[in-house]
Amino acid sequence: MNEILSGTVHGIWTLILMSTVIGIYAWAWSSKREVAFNEAAMLAVDDSNNNPEKEQNND
Repeated sequence: MNEILSGTVHGIWTLILMSTVIGIYAWAWSSKREVAFNEAAMLAVDDSNNNPEKEQNND
């Protein structure tokens, strides 16, 4: 009986973890996040005055 319960718990835990990973993947690649991804992608090449790292280096 203990082996069956243990297998069931492991199966449920696996499904929960798989669902979590798939949910995070779907959230990260959803079209609603596209603007945030594009802004983050441009941070490395941003030469504007809104870049705090550039401001610190000019002092």
